[in-house]
Amino acid sequence: MAKPRPRKPRPPLPAPRWSMMLYARLEPRYIGMFRFLLEAEDNLGYATVVDKYTAILKIIFSPHQEREMRAFLAGMAQTIPFELQERPVTAAPASA
Repeated sequence: MAKPRPRKPRPPLPAPRWSMMLYARLEPRYIGMFRFLLEAEDNLGYATVVDKYTAILKIIFSPHQEREMRAFLAGMAQTIPFELQERPVTAAPASA
């Protein structure tokens, strides 16, 4: 049996200039559980409450981990019912 060759180390990815954001709308009673499960997922991202009455959370994460975050949220949707929304795009101010 041939001995496996060691892999060459890859250079680290450059630090992103901006974090990615998603918004989740859920029932207010699930806010604590949502944040707990997200923070327990090995520093994948964190959530802040935008509006506690309509239960909108802002989820912030690295753009390098977008695939992992979306896979995690898809799995968590089976436990906690929520609706995922993309970051709203704001219109650029018109120059006069």
